[in-house]
Amino acid sequence: MPETDPTLLDALHDTERLIIKQKVELLEAAANAAANAVGLDGLGAFGEMANEYNIYADDGGGGNHKFRVMETSDYCGFTGRVCCRPNHALKLHVFKPEDMETELMYMDRPCKCGGPCCCACADICQQEMKVYQGDLKSDGEPNPSHLIGHIQTPMMGGLLSPTLNVMEREGAEPFATITAEATCCIGGMCCDHTFKVEDANGNYMGKIVKERPEGLAQVAKELGTDADNFTLYLNKDLDVQKKANMLAALHLIDYWLFEDEGDLNVDLVNQECTCKCCDLYCCGAVCPCSCNCGGGDSDDSGS
Repeated sequence: MPETDPTLLDALHDTERLIIKQKVELLEAAANAAANAVGLDGLGAFGEMANEYNIYADDGGGGNHKFRVMETSDYCGFTGRVCCRPNHALKLHVFKPEDMETELMYMDRPCKCGGPCCCACADICQQEMKVYQGDLKSDGEPNPSHLIGHIQTPMMGGLLSPTLNVMEREGAEPFATITAEATCCIGGMCCDHTFKVEDANGNYMGKIVKERPEGLAQVAKELGTDADNFTLYLNKDLDVQKKANMLAALHLIDYWLFEDEGDLNVDLVNQECTCKCCDLYCCGAVCPCSCNCGGGDSDDSGS
């Protein structure tokens, strides 16, 4: 790995706990709600906005605002948000909130195939992200000399539990493995979802927790938007570049497993309501499990 950038070192050196809050995009939520209401769910993609995250230290208070993460990605195109969400190509840029000109680190994720029929049996279906310190080159492309990590799902995605390998570079031996504590069932609002982080010897390095909603306001946000809250726990004396890779892995997990258009869809045209209970996971494939009520009478279908 390259020598740690002093600005990044200062920002993460003593960090033990980070709280990550995704910004609610009201226009995106409204576009999805309108598309669902008229029975044309696919049109909600045209309201898809680039994600933004605010990261806080310790208690999540405004006085501890540590980072701001901004997504840049194409709106249209073969790998853009409209066509490929949530598996679209993107870059995530990390800044201090008081200095949005100086980039601390950035993450580069290529477009991948995903969904209920896409097992992680080939490179095109294996989730992946490269992590860099510092900023992009003048032409807007990643600087290979700034690479500090490569994150990728293993072949067959950890079988029944979502798994990520964290490496210094592509093809190297993983120095950390991130594994969901759940088996087969991911998501849902009834509980926290924890991903343990262990080194090559099985020692604890930290954990990533996707927080369950608390209170009516958070339940409404979970049902109507794709904005999620996470907590990242880190060993205080962990190497700063490994901390940066764990922060990047958290964002990859969000896009991979939790970036959907909300758990509740209301179709006014067909008088049907659909609520996603959870996602079923197997070998890298993610299949939503939903319950429906209302809708047309099955006797009218002619079967």
